[in-house]
Amino acid sequence: MKLLKYINILFAVLLAFQSCKEDEKLMYEEDPRVYIYKYGASNGTDSVNYSFAFAEQAVRTDTVTIPFRIMGFPSNVDRRITMKQEEGTTAKEGYHYKWESLLIPANSSDGEAKLIFYRRAGLKDSIVSAVFHVVENEFFKPGYNDNWGAKYDRLTYKFTLTDKLTKPSIWDTYWQSRFGDYSARKILFLTQLLNFTSWNVGGLFPQVSNQMIQEARFGLYNYEQEHGPMLDENGNRVIIP
Repeated sequence: MKLLKYINILFAVLLAFQSCKEDEKLMYEEDPRVYIYKYGASNGTDSVNYSFAFAEQAVRTDTVTIPFRIMGFPSNVDRRITMKQEEGTTAKEGYHYKWESLLIPANSSDGEAKLIFYRRAGLKDSIVSAVFHVVENEFFKPGYNDNWGAKYDRLTYKFTLTDKLTKPSIWDTYWQSRFGDYSARKILFLTQLLNFTSWNVGGLFPQVSNQMIQEARFGLYNYEQEHGPMLDENGNRVIIP
């Protein structure tokens, strides 16, 4: 009997939760809004520090996917999202980057915009950046403006772009637990050894991550057998924990 009682309570809670979600949709039926779905972004990030230094010289472009979600109901037409670049930022649209698929597709509550980066000669010795904000257009008003535990609120996205070797933005929150403290020497070694360049993207399957760690340890061991301890740019020994 107690079990049946608990099941009934749980069912009632689920119904109430679903009702709240439907009420929220109805609230925005005539006033649809859109926001960056940061829970669906890689590692919950709302910014990226991107460097082409990890890619082969033949690579001239790369793409970051940014998920969006609406408040309200789907529509039977594609609806455009407007991202306004903050004044004073140094990245130039059409030269350093461009947006594609910046919309919510028809009959959907979610969209995935593509932010395409271009490898330019000037990035070898400079870093450019841009900050974007979701702004109102004929389809949407800005949605949630809380940060939901992220660095920026759910209406803001930032990137830096360079061709210099820079520390990945998610190293401390994602890679450090796998490969230890960051250094330029370490990440170049790992990039060449593992043939892996997506250091600004997390979310690997555990078995893939574990295999990378084992290969890195074995590779470092082999290096030290032949050359002795590997030292980084600060004279510290490179260690894979």
